[in-house]
Amino acid sequence: MNLGIQKALSSLFVAFAIFLMLPPLGLAATAINGAPLDTNATSSDGFCWDATTFGGFYYSANKHKDLVASENWFGERLQYIETDDQYELGKNNPGNHVIGEEELVYSTRQFPNKYKVVSELGLDGSTTPSELGGMVFYKIPWFGKPYVAVENDATQLANLVIDQEGSDKKILKAGDVWDLGKGYSLTVNQVDVEGNKVWFSLSKDGEELESGIVNADGTVESQTFTAKADFGDGKDQLYFITYVDSVFVSATDSFAVFKYTWLIDKDDILIIKEGDEYQGFEVKEASEDELVLKNTGSITLNLDKDVKNYFTDSWYFMISDEGKGSTSPNGYVICPVKELSKPGNYTLRGVPFDTGLTSSDEFCWDPTTFGGLYYSINKHKDLVASENWFGERLQYIETDGQCELGKNNPGNNVIGEEELVYSTKQFPNKYKVVSELGLDGSTTPSELGGMVFYKIPWFGKPYVAVENDATQLANLVIDQDGSDKKILKAGDVWELGKGYSLTVNQVDVEGNKVWFSLSKEGEELESGIVNADGTVESQTFTAKADFGDGKDQLYFITYVDSVFVSSFYSFAVFKYTWLIDKDNILIIENGDEYQGFEVKEASENGIVLKNSDSITLNLDKDKNNYFTDSWYFQTSDEGKGSTSPSGYVIYPATDVVIEAEKASESADNSTEEANVADAAPGSNESKNVSPDYRAAPSSSSKIAGSEDSESYPEGATEESSVKLPGFGIISGISGVMICLLLRRKR
Repeated sequence: MNLGIQKALSSLFVAFAIFLMLPPLGLAATAINGAPLDTNATSSDGFCWDATTFGGFYYSANKHKDLVASENWFGERLQYIETDDQYELGKNNPGNHVIGEEELVYSTRQFPNKYKVVSELGLDGSTTPSELGGMVFYKIPWFGKPYVAVENDATQLANLVIDQEGSDKKILKAGDVWDLGKGYSLTVNQVDVEGNKVWFSLSKDGEELESGIVNADGTVESQTFTAKADFGDGKDQLYFITYVDSVFVSATDSFAVFKYTWLIDKDDILIIKEGDEYQGFEVKEASEDELVLKNTGSITLNLDKDVKNYFTDSWYFMISDEGKGSTSPNGYVICPVKELSKPGNYTLRGVPFDTGLTSSDEFCWDPTTFGGLYYSINKHKDLVASENWFGERLQYIETDGQCELGKNNPGNNVIGEEELVYSTKQFPNKYKVVSELGLDGSTTPSELGGMVFYKIPWFGKPYVAVENDATQLANLVIDQDGSDKKILKAGDVWELGKGYSLTVNQVDVEGNKVWFSLSKEGEELESGIVNADGTVESQTFTAKADFGDGKDQLYFITYVDSVFVSSFYSFAVFKYTWLIDKDNILIIENGDEYQGFEVKEASENGIVLKNSDSITLNLDKDKNNYFTDSWYFQTSDEGKGSTSPSGYVIYPATDVVIEAEKASESADNSTEEANVADAAPGSNESKNVSPDYRAAPSSSSKIAGSEDSESYPEGATEESSVKLPGFGIISGISGVMICLLLRRKR
């Protein structure tokens, strides 16, 4: 066999080996956390999430008190219910991580919503048009998505095509077509201004369903048009409402004004029956009043913060590492998470409080109760501690003894100057070179200055507190995962981010050394020759500089794990790389202002800001009361959702946009509300997936419904300890074997 063929086959073998070692490609989607629970602090009956504590569920502020009720509640709940008297979750056995068959229970119940024509016109039972069949329709959430329970039957679910807002109006002239959605349209055939009438048709996919002439004569009965049909499991069921508010004429055309339009998709009804299966759950109860589903197989939770334990196609449990975040060395922290796989706009809610029930000192949100704040599940117990806590908190603190928020004055909607307090404190994180190599104080390289660096969140974004000083904030450019490795040959450039790059100048396999340079925007900052000789001190490279408010401060670490040779090239393997942007340090000082807040305390140990001006809350569920550029308070309407007729519900919120290219699958844009938190770097975003309990996509379902971890350049193989002279060639084990085989055949 000639030399060219040998080289070609060798290269193919190496490429194939690399392909087998590479992880599957995929895009990490933003996720929304539910409220985390510590197994050592939670009883077995305490693992329950509702619409206020899990953003995967549908939430309505105006329905708050009924969503959280202990009895006669409605909406959705996800609960662990121990059934076999063995291995229960919770503080009696904090290390148990098995959810038995039928122990994870999902329930949903419908709840009433007034038709807009009723609520906006102030109708009651006697003045509501009889064709509506009542003043309300019923919504029912189904795994986070709101449907309509047709004729108040929880087993018949219809998509709500349109529910026109009370302030909205649609003005149409003869010949105009109003696209309602899902293929439905309303066409105005004729407008008779003199007779005060309009003739229009309702169609689907071009086929007329209904047609009517409506009088806009000032009586609700005559101005309201309805349509009924046989669909789902019923006869003569309501599916369409519209209200002709008026007709008028302009200089050239006659117009009709449509309001309070309501439409469900009668041709796409989801019928729920006992025994149906949905993504790993089986319907155990299907009645007109409630649906109850239970998991069909046991769920063994992987105690690894980077592994997703799916229990539906898009919901999974996030778990801390064993003993991390928990108050028990055997315990762990668990929370349900919704993966945002569709592009669109999402509202991330904090936990809502009812002013009729909450005392003035209880309006406080931490990273477990507001997704705008940075959360790390392995730091859970310190993030929620009552003393010596760290991370972020947003709190109302009454200062003037007047008009306080809360149950003593539930109708007060004014947050006074300096009464909204934002605090942040740094917390320790071990360098990866320390945690992954199991180093301690005596074996950690002295150049690191210690075993840990300190992260500090700043309005939801994690920074590094330079030299453990909360007033010096640096962007963390890279914190290479412990399992990650970067394999580079001479001449390769590794783009680290923020303009920083690492260039391998030369690899000396015989000398077990690599020479590389650290640069920013093409200008060399540091250069070094590192020995990969088996001692941590020699294999670790650090860089320091004068920046921020300090001298000789650490900003870069990398660790040369090994050098090796493939059939053609010599390589170096870099791990545990850590870099902050030394040229962009945010210095925090007393008196600084930030988006409506003023810094009141700026010390090495933490930062405290307070609102510069009073905030008057607009008690309208559709209004956003911004207190920073991106954070706002959302409230219910006055007296709605609260246990007090003058109270209201309040929670902080922030919006995120998931771009199409960042979502895990393409879909139509959607707008959803969610409870707590999009994935913060290094905490909620997980690369690994535990797919055992994730239902495989199948048409047989009965109910419709960083860098890569390993980066292998061309020609590289697994590393080998074999050395050849000078800047020579080292074969990987597989490469050696194939070369020997080819040599025999020559």
